[in-house]
Amino acid sequence: MIEIKKANNSTEFKIIEALANKILHEVYDPIIPAEHTDYFITEFQTENAIENQIKNENFSYFLLNFDTKNVGYLGIQKLDKKLILSKLYILESFRGLKIGKKALEYVNAFATDNGIDKIELIVNRQNQNTIDIYLKNGFKIVESIVNSFPNGHSVEDYKMEKITNITKNGPW
Repeated sequence: MIEIKKANNSTEFKIIEALANKILHEVYDPIIPAEHTDYFITEFQTENAIENQIKNENFSYFLLNFDTKNVGYLGIQKLDKKLILSKLYILESFRGLKIGKKALEYVNAFATDNGIDKIELIVNRQNQNTIDIYLKNGFKIVESIVNSFPNGHSVEDYKMEKITNITKNGPW
C-alpha cells in the first residue's frame, strides 16, 4: 500500500535527510560529480534546510511510504497560482511500483484543491527516464536552462510545466 504523509517535525525531516543522502547519489552520481550532489544535499536537504524551507519559503514536504516503509519523499512550494514540484525522489529498489504516479496524482489534486493554475519543475537533461515519466503525466518541456551554483558547478536542466484542470476547464 502506498501512503503519502506530510512531514511535520524534526524526526520526519531527519528521515528525509537520510533518504536524500541515499537517493540523490543513486540518481545523480552517474551524471554529475558526487561532490556537487553532496553540496546539494547540504544546502537543500538537511533537517535544518528542510525546516527553513517550510518556515520561510512556503514549502511542504511529504514522506512516501510503501507497505509502511519510508521509500521516498516529495517537496512542493506554493507560489500564488503556481506550484513548484521541487523534489520527488524514490529509492531505486522501489521504483516501478507506481509510487511516483501516486505522488504526481497527489500533487495534481493539491494544485486543483488550491486553485493553482500550473505546476512547474526542473529536471536534469540527462535524466531521461524521469523526463519520460513527467511527459507521460502531462508535463511539457518549456525551456532549456543552465543552473549555476555557488560551489562553481553548473547543470543543464529542462523547465517543465503542466497546466492544471482549473485552467483547462475554466473557473465554472
